Amino acid sequence: MKRETTLDLLIELERRERDRVAQVTAQARRESDAAGATLQMLRGYRLDYDARSPKRGTQDFTTTKVKVHEHFVHRLDRAIDDQHALAGRLDAATQQREAQLLERQRRLKALETLSLRRETLARLAERRADQRQTDEFAIQAFLRSHGRGHR
Repeated sequence: MKRETTLDLLIELERRERDRVAQVTAQARRESDAAGATLQMLRGYRLDYDARSPKRGTQDFTTTKVKVHEHFVHRLDRAIDDQHALAGRLDAATQQREAQLLERQRRLKALETLSLRRETLARLAERRADQRQTDEFAIQAFLRSHGRGHR
């Protein structure tokens, strides 16, 4: 059974932190995607509303209808601008989170590589020790079989 080393504990802590950052990143991506979808919906609504504008001459219009339409379009444009700003902020935050996640993954990989190297070196040292012991037994057996044993 492998004994747990400080390096193993560091790897486990780094995995947990990487997983936490991955969850935060995924949530940030969902929020950014939702903001982008809302922005597209508002833009689509704006285009649709423009198509039904009383100024297009497809229907009777009055000054009141035009004022109401323009007031609503102004409010819709403000909402689009606000949503665009929000989507930009959320996208920037998501990119920052993704960079943090990549850094956590890089750190974890470095620790895992170090651990693998240590395990490889330990196995190599163990094989060398086993080989030395096997060689010593072979030499002793050879010497005994040829009557040259130590007295």
